[in-house]
Amino acid sequence: MKQIKKRGEFPLVLFLIISSFLLILLFTSFGSVKVPVKDIFTSLIAKNNNDIYNNLILNIRLPRVVGSFLVGSILAVSGNVLQLVVQNPLADPYILGISSGASFGAVLYTALSSIYGLSLFLGLETFSFLFGILATFIVLILARQGKKLPVLSLILSGVIISFLFNSFTTLFTVMYWGNLIHVNTWLMGSTADLIWSDNFKFIFTLIFQFILVLLFSKQLNVLSMGDDMAVFSGINPDRLKLFLIVINVFAVSFTVSQVGIIGFVGLIIPHIVRMIKGPYSFVSNLYSLFIGGMFLMSADFVSRTLFAPTELPIGVVTSIVGAPIFIFVMRRKEKI
Repeated sequence: MKQIKKRGEFPLVLFLIISSFLLILLFTSFGSVKVPVKDIFTSLIAKNNNDIYNNLILNIRLPRVVGSFLVGSILAVSGNVLQLVVQNPLADPYILGISSGASFGAVLYTALSSIYGLSLFLGLETFSFLFGILATFIVLILARQGKKLPVLSLILSGVIISFLFNSFTTLFTVMYWGNLIHVNTWLMGSTADLIWSDNFKFIFTLIFQFILVLLFSKQLNVLSMGDDMAVFSGINPDRLKLFLIVINVFAVSFTVSQVGIIGFVGLIIPHIVRMIKGPYSFVSNLYSLFIGGMFLMSADFVSRTLFAPTELPIGVVTSIVGAPIFIFVMRRKEKI
């Protein structure tokens, strides 16, 4: 809070908080059945007399809208941190193999349980989470050179492992396509099945992620200026990189395991935020949290209303919107 007041950011942060709340109400009101905003207020503040509205608002729409905001926040903060750590504007939460590992975990679980009839005590989400972490740790092991963690090796290792796991995912999908059709929706991202228990997990994940990143915001500012500057300032850059990467790997792996692959959020939102507010770690992470959440809420709104009653995977919407924005941002930077 002191940093917000010191930098004169409080009015804008307050605006983002209010905007996020209003968008949650607005998006909750839209759907196959239009619900007036006043009825949403009534359901939130005091129990509505209409039990159907209560169930629709509190148990179906609101968990999905709030969950979309939380997922977007986690992905955007992760993207911002990784871009500062790796010192590469192309870095995003999936460059370390998280998405490819999680995808393979989901497909492997479905193949083992539904095709081979194996009784697995772990669910699809847990399988996906574990393989997302596994893929990333393979990347870290391959990239590590002695006690150092070079940026170029990290990116190249991430690309290689992503290709490897994506190849296995494609292999299983081609071999058992009849049994894996329903997994395709998950692979393209979906927040349709989110419930309050999922959102409580997301809230805990976001708080845990943001507090740890906040505690190391000063060191992250120095690290973003290069390893030499970090060493000169008394910081062990490789140890700090590894610590921040691991935190965000766990956060993103859990998120992906719940909602599937949602691209471009962690790539474009940090770009936009830093263009507007600069690279200062605490401020860029704070704004990424709100803008990433609002962006994914908007994408989810489009995905479920544009072709209603048919629903687009949310990852398709973020890619269609995100790709042109990313091209525009990159072209703008080249001119500057």
